[in-house]
Amino acid sequence: MTPRTGGLAEALERLLPLVTIAAVVMAGWFWFVQPRFGAYLRARTDAAALEERVRTLQEASGRARPGPPANLERTAREFEARVAAEDRVAEVAAALARAVLASAPAGQLRSFVIESGDSMVGDDPRLALFPYAVRYTPVRVSFESTFEAAGNVLWQLRDLPTLVEVRAATLTRGLPLMTIDLVVRVLQRGGTTEAASAAMPAATGPGAASPTAPRLAPSAADAGAPR
Repeated sequence: MTPRTGGLAEALERLLPLVTIAAVVMAGWFWFVQPRFGAYLRARTDAAALEERVRTLQEASGRARPGPPANLERTAREFEARVAAEDRVAEVAAALARAVLASAPAGQLRSFVIESGDSMVGDDPRLALFPYAVRYTPVRVSFESTFEAAGNVLWQLRDLPTLVEVRAATLTRGLPLMTIDLVVRVLQRGGTTEAASAAMPAATGPGAASPTAPRLAPSAADAGAPR
């Protein structure tokens, strides 16, 4: 062994512990410290973003003005304007037919059916809030066409001769066309009834217990109470 080779070997022996320690430190950094440090930085960034969002929402809520109080007279006028007193089922069916025919692309309309049911008295508790009797007639529209045609037909529901309620809208994907099944209730305004506020019962305290009402067993604290 030459002197030069022997000196190099001695230098490597002296540096080997340092190299080993450096390798262990680097391995620990990449395998343990760096992932946790990266997760900490991401969590800190997310927390800062959430805090900024909370401040923005608080400022927006602070600037929001309270809505006007309920105006029963204005609500009644809007109801009269939107819900026709006449039977408009035929007009609604014709408007829906025009909407379907205008929305479906050429050659992409199949199995187009419109049918209506019998007129019924509204049993929806929401309708009882208005001082009018309300009737409705169900109308069902089904056809096969494109998704864009279905969206256009639904969009045109806002321009019907009277207010309608969408009870069901089912879109079934198929080949080459999808099936659209739409059920609406055509509302019709009847005569006036009692005000909604008068129909709502006033809040009362708990009434006297009925002798025939079921009774609960006493709790452990009331072990001496009669059953």
